[in-house]
Amino acid sequence: MTLNKLLSAITAFVLVSCQGGGSSRTITLSVEGAGDQMAYFDRFMNGRPYHVDSVKLNGDGKGVIKIPPMPLDFYRIAVGNEQLVVVLDSTESLTVEAQGGALQEPKRIEGSAHSDAMRRFQEESRGYEQKVAALREALASDPTNQANMDELNITNTAYYQSCKRFVQEHTGSPLAISVLSRLNMQEEFELFKQVRDALRKSMPQSGFFTSFREQVDRYEQEMVMIKAQEEEMKRMSNLLPVGSVAPEIRQTTPEGGTYALSQLRGKVVLVDFWASWCRPCRIENPNVKRVYDRFHKKGFEILGVSLDRDHTAWVEAIKADGLPWKHVSDLGFWNNAAAQEYGVSSIPYTVLLDREGKVLEKGLRGNDLEAKLAALLGG
Repeated sequence: MTLNKLLSAITAFVLVSCQGGGSSRTITLSVEGAGDQMAYFDRFMNGRPYHVDSVKLNGDGKGVIKIPPMPLDFYRIAVGNEQLVVVLDSTESLTVEAQGGALQEPKRIEGSAHSDAMRRFQEESRGYEQKVAALREALASDPTNQANMDELNITNTAYYQSCKRFVQEHTGSPLAISVLSRLNMQEEFELFKQVRDALRKSMPQSGFFTSFREQVDRYEQEMVMIKAQEEEMKRMSNLLPVGSVAPEIRQTTPEGGTYALSQLRGKVVLVDFWASWCRPCRIENPNVKRVYDRFHKKGFEILGVSLDRDHTAWVEAIKADGLPWKHVSDLGFWNNAAAQEYGVSSIPYTVLLDREGKVLEKGLRGNDLEAKLAALLGG
């Protein structure tokens, strides 16, 4: 059974026992209709259940399983093909009364304040779920009923908040893991971290906690990386603010000469960072050429700065795509000096300059570029 499947089962019917005492711990069972069947108490290792102890129920479906001290965690009671997932710690005993065929919804389960809390939560959840089902059925018959749609949204929001409150009140309980599965990790990440940190103290050796902790840790690392990337992109973007004079670019032409951006002063110039190996760049090239053909005679120029590292591939791409404007490169790949100075983190990337060499816009492509040039140059 995978962790996600098991957590779905836990979310549906997990119940807890957290009282009792003494060294003699028992699971007292009464399962109507399960006479003479074996009942097992299982622990989970690597997401799979393993028998700890068992008892053969008598003809009335009653029996007692004696269990050793075990740490706070999810456990399983199994009778035939049925199962009931519970949460127990090292001091607790449990009494369960159920109907055969409905073990996962016992008539009575005693031994824990957490059990009562979970029962109340489940009852509240069923109320929300029944209301949502009725509203969806009504909307299926009349999708235009705005009142029902509004009520559905209100109910879903209330249910979400109910789940959130339950987790906030039970951060140190394994139950928090199951209810968190109903919340959005991105929106509630601080709460996910609170649960992780609380469970690290209350059930550090649990395989379920390990899986949950790894999930939260992985997401946290991703968020750190994304934030770092955003900060780096912001830093690079700030290297070339709008209104500033664009740094000089002086690199080698395909023919082996040298060409400088300043030689285009007096023209509206698009500095186009691209490469022969960049498929999006090659796809965009026909659009760039169309814009060039439309505005070139009105004072528009392009300086193509290639992030290639192979001279032949670069020249062949210029010829294949029919790019008639000026081209330069230092064949430095992502270490191209101009790309570094202009804060280029992805390509295609463009910088539009006015006739004095000042930055007008960054990242313009396609229709946006064409509209901007039409406003600047007319036509």
